Amino acid sequence: MNITSKLKTFFSVTTVTLALGLTTVSPVAATQTAADHKVAALDTQSACACFEVRVVGEGPAILLIPGLASSADVWESTISALKDHYQLHIFTLAGFAGVKPLSAEAWGQSYLVTQQQAILDYIQRQQLTKPVVVGHSLGGYLALALATSAPEQIGGAINVDGLPALGVLFAESAARNTDTPQTAPASFDPMLMAKGMANNESWHQRIVNDMFRSDGMTSGRVMGELMQADLRPQLANLRVPVLTLGALQHGAPYSTPQEVQANYEKQLASAPAQFHRFAFAADSKHFIMADAPDWLNQQISQFLQTHLISGE
Repeated sequence: MNITSKLKTFFSVTTVTLALGLTTVSPVAATQTAADHKVAALDTQSACACFEVRVVGEGPAILLIPGLASSADVWESTISALKDHYQLHIFTLAGFAGVKPLSAEAWGQSYLVTQQQAILDYIQRQQLTKPVVVGHSLGGYLALALATSAPEQIGGAINVDGLPALGVLFAESAARNTDTPQTAPASFDPMLMAKGMANNESWHQRIVNDMFRSDGMTSGRVMGELMQADLRPQLANLRVPVLTLGALQHGAPYSTPQEVQANYEKQLASAPAQFHRFAFAADSKHFIMADAPDWLNQQISQFLQTHLISGE
């Protein structure tokens, strides 16, 4: 499949979703750590090869999971902010940004379920003590899923502009706009899509580059799974702290910041207030790490200091 076909497979599933302003992991084996224990790399030699992981720093373990068709590089500023105090396990998921796609056998019935179990297997094999899972978009969905299903294995989760029920929000938006339906454009412009996901111009090409390096079939199928997934009933099971960070400009120009915030609050309404809270980036689109990196890193640092150091 050539690059154009790959991008069309990806864009045909995602373009309408993004235009409407909707937000859109077998474990790996460790190699020898670097002499100063500041940097380590993990390979993908396993039965599943569900992801590649790079490890940086020492301290309490934090897992950083990027979104659909994104690489570990999206966490660059967060790594710089946290590496002196935490051990960061930085993922790139199978099929995205140059990582080999999952085989049909490894994929199983669901990429999302397979990745959740693979992350838990990774935590066990690496003997990590209740790490905090930080995820963006698809990674945010996985963080929420792990928080609801495996509170005994993770210490908390930070959901960066992810949703528990993307398809539901899509359907609701379509129903509200029956008089002026949104349709996918006849041609696909990856740069235009990147501009819709970040205000920061220096990020547009890197977003496109990750798309070009991603497997189009994986991107399309995973987006399809996200459109059908619904974590809302499980949110009531939260027993670990969770922070959701929303980007209020993600829906522009189709949704106002107030509508975007209301959608988040509605989708996560069943999460117990003692375990879940929101914070919103007023001037950011979907890639908060591009548009508001200092704010993002401050929010993450405050959460970690509260829940990993003070133990509240």
